[in-house]
Amino acid sequence: MFILAVGLLIGRAIGWYLSTWGSNWNWREKLFLLPGNSAKATVQAAIGAIPLSQGIVGGEIILAIAALSILITAPLGAWSTATFAPKLLQKGEVDPTKVTVASRTLLLAAVDNSPLAVEVLKKVGDLARQTNGEAIVLYVITIPDQAVVEHLRRQTQQLLSDIRHEFITTTGNIPEEIINTAQRYGVTDIILGKRGHQPWERVLVGSVSQGVLETSSIPVILIESPQN
Repeated sequence: MFILAVGLLIGRAIGWYLSTWGSNWNWREKLFLLPGNSAKATVQAAIGAIPLSQGIVGGEIILAIAALSILITAPLGAWSTATFAPKLLQKGEVDPTKVTVASRTLLLAAVDNSPLAVEVLKKVGDLARQTNGEAIVLYVITIPDQAVVEHLRRQTQQLLSDIRHEFITTTGNIPEEIINTAQRYGVTDIILGKRGHQPWERVLVGSVSQGVLETSSIPVILIESPQN
């Protein structure tokens, strides 16, 4: 058993060395392959049941040994990887062309004092949950009314209670404040409601969404009013 274990270690060391021949790996990195890849019994365990299923004598013993190999090599590999990695490896620069970086999803919900605010918040909640994102809820105050602000704040807390969010208020031109806030926070999407289906309604209440669409370089999602 001792000779088998030593032979296995030496054989694997030679194999990893030859596999990395001509690479830019240093000797420490090559040496780490031995403990880092020591847990290699999954294939043996998978095929260990074949002799038993074929009725070969001693098949149950072969299966037991194959399963035992996982119990031994898996914790050994986990321990040796964590132990030798700090000693043999050095943290280098990451090549950005060879990795995928998940971008942060930050949604801006522009709400007003209308039933459409609920639809906007629901949509933001759905998108944030799907992308593990966060939300900024913006209310641009045109007529100061603390009761309205508190009402929207409660709605936001109720509908986005499981999502990291921030409720903020500002004053000024509504489309401009939406764009400025989106750029200041670096949001990935703007979600706002669009009311008005008749021509005169689009002039009165569709100007906000139209203004944001025309000036925003950030993707805009419009939520139509459920009332037609």
